[in-house]
Amino acid sequence: MIRDGLRAAAAGVLLGLTARAAAPLRVATLSPVLTEIARTVGGADVTVTGLLPPGVDPHTFEPAPADMRALADADLVLASGLGLENYLNKLAVNSGTRARIAAVGDSLPDRVLTIEARGRREPDPHWWNSIAATKAATREVARELARLRPESAADFSRRAAERVEQLDVLDAWVRQELAPLPPARRQLVTSHDAFGWFARDYGFTIHPIAGLSPEAEPNARAVAQLSDLIRRLGIPAVFIENSEGSKLAAAVAREANVQLGGTLYPDGLVPEPDGSTYEAMYRHNVLTIVAALK
Repeated sequence: MIRDGLRAAAAGVLLGLTARAAAPLRVATLSPVLTEIARTVGGADVTVTGLLPPGVDPHTFEPAPADMRALADADLVLASGLGLENYLNKLAVNSGTRARIAAVGDSLPDRVLTIEARGRREPDPHWWNSIAATKAATREVARELARLRPESAADFSRRAAERVEQLDVLDAWVRQELAPLPPARRQLVTSHDAFGWFARDYGFTIHPIAGLSPEAEPNARAVAQLSDLIRRLGIPAVFIENSEGSKLAAAVAREANVQLGGTLYPDGLVPEPDGSTYEAMYRHNVLTIVAALK
């Protein structure tokens, strides 16, 4: 009887350990793009809480008390990195989280540098505007998940590979759509400097009205110089964004006597159907650019 009781108790302990081991990893993300990647790569092995809703400006995000609780409970926190979340260390301390914090952009194999105000060159944190960088980020998320759940590493790797294949198809479509644009037409005037990665991949030159953050206000001289540049290069359109800076972009377009080319989604996913997934966002941006510049 005692031996049977011990065996039953041991079996109960093993069952409890197995149940705990099989519980999904709790992942908190600070980017809607990373939310989508983590859910795709993690599958049933993860529960993902996106702290930054689609359409919210990542430059000015203010966490709510519920976000702090999600951070405290997380096993893994995924951030965009490259300096975008300058509040990240403070957030980690204030939430008391013991989660592993991964700044995904910091792990990318290369960087796109941009000229910030006062002449400093800084990394462009908007890596999701490069499909190549997003493929690297997808693989990095798989590695981070495998670090915490090694028994599921093969599943994470397989799902990441499937996602990378889908991104390859998207990249081929982008190149086909952009093919009618000659190099002289690949001039992009946008509200803020968010498309450096896109420009590198597809041969564009970016002329931002503001700096890395849409809150960075240029002076009147800079606006006048940009308007002169638009006229001199024959740039046919200025693009607004679904964030701050749209009024200023409209003023530049009026000054240069060119049209507004439409709204771009530079900071990731948005609530609108044409930007609610990574592929939809990317297709929207490309189609908007081509329609205005060709």
